[in-house]
This record gives sequence, C-alpha cells and structure tokens, in this order.
Amino acid sequence: MSGKCLEGVRVLDLSRLLPGPFGTAILSDLGAMVLKVEGPADADLTRAMPGFSQVINRGKKGITLNLKTALGKEIFFQLVERSEVLVEQFRPGVMDRLGVGFEACKKHNPKLVFASLSGYGATGPYAEKAGHDLNYLSLAGVAGISGTDAGELAIPGVQIADLTGGLYLVIGVLAGLQSVSRNQQAVRIDVSMFESCLSLVSMHLGEFFLAGQDPGPSTMQLNGALPNYQLYQTGDGRWMSLGALEGKFWGNFCRKAGKSEWEIRLLGSKEEREKLKADLKNLFRSKSFQEWQELARDPDLCLEPAWKFSEIENDPQVRARGLVQKVRTRDGKEYKLIRSPVRFPDLKVPEPVPAPAKGEHTEEILLSLGYRESDLERFKKEGVI
Repeated sequence: MSGKCLEGVRVLDLSRLLPGPFGTAILSDLGAMVLKVEGPADADLTRAMPGFSQVINRGKKGITLNLKTALGKEIFFQLVERSEVLVEQFRPGVMDRLGVGFEACKKHNPKLVFASLSGYGATGPYAEKAGHDLNYLSLAGVAGISGTDAGELAIPGVQIADLTGGLYLVIGVLAGLQSVSRNQQAVRIDVSMFESCLSLVSMHLGEFFLAGQDPGPSTMQLNGALPNYQLYQTGDGRWMSLGALEGKFWGNFCRKAGKSEWEIRLLGSKEEREKLKADLKNLFRSKSFQEWQELARDPDLCLEPAWKFSEIENDPQVRARGLVQKVRTRDGKEYKLIRSPVRFPDLKVPEPVPAPAKGEHTEEILLSLGYRESDLERFKKEGVI
C-alpha cells in the first residue's frame, strides 16, 4: 500500500515565503497534489534561496497565473472547481479585493476547504498590520523569556511563529476535510501566526494567571533556572546539553561524572542551585567535547552534544532513520531534504520529488483543463500566464 494518505486531495497553494509553503509541503508529503500558484511578473522570494525553496516546495507542481485579469480568474475558478483545498497567505481582505475570496470560490466549489494564514488573523485591530516571526514572538511573550543568565533577550534560532502557523494550518486543513466529508459544505479556516505562537506559551500563561509573577530569561525551570536543565560549554569551546530533569537521570549523571555528592544539591535553596550551576560550568570546562560525548553514550543521562549543522547528517540516529534524503532536479542539481517526521511503518514511502521551477507545470495544467496550445500562446502574450 502507498504511504500517500492524502492521495486524491488537490491543494491550490497561493502562499509565499515560509509559513504557508511549510504547511503545504507537509500536505504534499502526505500525498496531496499541491499546485503552487505564482504571478507571471512576480515570484516567491524564497526562490532566491534554492536550498530553502527545495525544502518548502518539495513535491509540488507550479503554475503562473495573473489573478488581476478576467481570464486569469476564469482559469483560477476552474482550478477551484477541481480542488479540495485552497491555501492563501495574503493580508485579510486581499482575496476579496481580487474577486477570488471565500464567497466567490464557494460558488464554484460548495465543498471547498478555504484556509487563510495571516499574521494576526482576519479580525481585530492588528488584522491589517504587517509583521514577521520576531514580531509575533514578541507579542506572544516568547521573546521576553528567551535569553541569557544576564537577562538579555535573544532571537531564537528558528522561525517559531512561522513554522507553528504552518503546522496549525495543516491541522486546520485536515479538520476541514473531515468537516466537508461529514457536512458536505464548504468551510473557511482562519489561522494566525501570532495566535499559533501564543498557544505555545499557554501553559506558562496559566501559571502566570495564578501567581501573577512575570517570568524572564533564565527564571523559569525550563529556560535556564535549573542547573540540571542547561547548556554547558566544554573545555575546548563546544557545548553540551544536560536535560536530567528526573531524579534518576540526575543521579546517574552525578555518579558518571564522579560527583555523587552533588545529587542532593538540587534540593537546596535558590542560592545553592546557583552555586551548583557555577560548579557544573567548571565541571564541563574540565573535559573536552569528545570526552563528554563518550560519557553521553550512556542512555540514561539525558546528555547530548549541541551539533553544528555540518555534523547533523552524520549523527547515528539521523543515518539509521534515513532522515536526510536526496533529490535531483531536471537540470541535474542535487539537493538534500529532511524526511517528513510523520511515518506510516506499514505503508510504502514514496520517493521525494524536487520543488517545481516557477510555472513549470503551467502548460500541463492548462492543457488538462481543455485549453489548446494556441490558447497558451495567447495567454502568454496577454500576461495571463
């Protein structure tokens, strides 16, 4: 059996940059046919970053279409009629102004899942505001709790709000498909990157609403306050992560590190825990990165090296699970992709398919709609494709 669980589901993808394309790439991984729609005179800015673009546009087909022309809208609505899902990432109201909003699309496909991903959602005083990942992280409080022992804030290394928004988009689309299957009616989905990010701190906000104490960098148990849940620098300047939260793991670490007497220090005062943190810093500096890696072979320490990107591919777990896959484009260039984390062990996994060139499948798609070669030439002259 094929691992394409969403085979037969067609997705029109009008999204750009990272959030929407990340989500639709997941739908593609699950077997959906994703058609990436771009304007003839413009393109997704990520095309300037080929490695980046390959990852988030893998497995899709590409078409160019000018939605500002009457003929472009006509073709677009034909695609809507043949699709189960539409994903867009414009500011609220743009699709309506183009004449291709939810109500217009619903007339052409009364069973369409119409998913909108935006910075702040379709309503509210921020709906029209521009924003990017760091702005959403700031408003959601994530930036305020990310930083150093000195209290300085730090930008996270990945785009948390963008990626979480893409994941919630996928969840919404899957739920929307189920709703349409049950009710036989079109459904509209409104996903906000800000709200997606806010959901990640909901448990911490729950604690705040009870205690009323604002947290900050290194003041929470899992953002730096605990000595047994920390990043520590080794003697040769590399870093190790210690995540020995449970007593048995902390005890194992202390014994393996030759510091059995430290086990009870976690039960001391805040001042004692700070002293323990300082002692741990000195302990980690007393050994090399390689020496700590050897110690980390013990499976019950919760101790791991902080890899550089250049080291990830050779990690034994990455190699054993085949997490890095290769694809080759039509022009012969080879790219490496990270395998989808969603697995179906009893189903056959399809080979990865490279991202499309801009508009690569335009002619194929239009011919499948019944247009002729002569029509395509005319469309190109009129700027429709």
